[in-house]
Amino acid sequence: MTKFVLLSTLGALIAGAVAILDHQSTDLTAGARDFDAARGAAPVSIYAAGVVEGAHRDVELFPETTGRVVACLVEVNDWVETGQVLVQLDDRWQQQQLASSKAGLELAQAQLERLENGARESERNEARALYNAKLAQLDQARRTWERIRELRLKNAVSPQEADDQRSLVDTLTAELSAARARLEQIEAAARADEIRMARARVAAAEAGCELAEVMLDRTILRAPNAGRVLDIHAEPGQLLGPDSPTPAVVLADTSALRVRAYVEEIDAPRLAVGLPVILRADGLPDRTFQGRVASLSPRMKRKTLDAGRSNELYDTKIREVLLTVDDASDLLIGLRVDVTIDARLDATTTAGER
Repeated sequence: MTKFVLLSTLGALIAGAVAILDHQSTDLTAGARDFDAARGAAPVSIYAAGVVEGAHRDVELFPETTGRVVACLVEVNDWVETGQVLVQLDDRWQQQQLASSKAGLELAQAQLERLENGARESERNEARALYNAKLAQLDQARRTWERIRELRLKNAVSPQEADDQRSLVDTLTAELSAARARLEQIEAAARADEIRMARARVAAAEAGCELAEVMLDRTILRAPNAGRVLDIHAEPGQLLGPDSPTPAVVLADTSALRVRAYVEEIDAPRLAVGLPVILRADGLPDRTFQGRVASLSPRMKRKTLDAGRSNELYDTKIREVLLTVDDASDLLIGLRVDVTIDARLDATTTAGER
């Protein structure tokens, strides 16, 4: 009987406890709903590793052609403008190529002008004089041949003398034909196909000059944009090229700094442009930096940077996030930072209201 009473009492206590817990759970749920309705979702922080960079990614510059360094015209930490010369390679071979191409262009242009303008008057006069002289010589040789032939019939001249005169007539006839052809060529206008060929030679020579200028320009390494020199691997006498193991110059636009953060895939869907962020760096333990999410990568990629947290995942994918920083004057390019993103559903709104 006593045992039955004890069991009944224990059952009543358990039932009461369940009722109380259920009531408290209901009150908590209602309170949470009231909080959500009044203030929005409860704060949820996203942690990520990040790296400070310039207004754009670092630019690694390599020469477009292989050559030996003649001069490096900048130093680390120099600010350079767009188009400024950074490194000069030996360009003697390219200079000679350009000079040869220009000479070929001048020759092609002169040949075209000669065809278009025709021969000079002095050349025409010379050709006419030569033709007339050959014509007169042939006429005289023919008259002499007629006399010798008559005398030969009478055995008044030797066979050798008659053969020599006949050969002279044949020779002068050929020379007259050549002089006539030369005169006709000089006096005739250039044919259309000759003009086209000459113009094509000029175009080819112009293209050769442009190519030589491009090859010469490739011996100069210029800044593609304004920025600060972060690193240099170019010494006079050093052989550099597009396949060099290290870039000749590393450039970054430090006029505005930003942070590139790497958010793990478990948190990636909760990101949104405009979310507030807090940045901390080991080298600046007493400083915190405020910022916002500026842009989000549209795809996931393999994780390459770790934050050093004990619960961090390594064999995973990440989403790149660009962050603006309100005051980045104390940050350095390449500095690693710890990023905390306030990922509440209404963080973009409440942060603006604050």
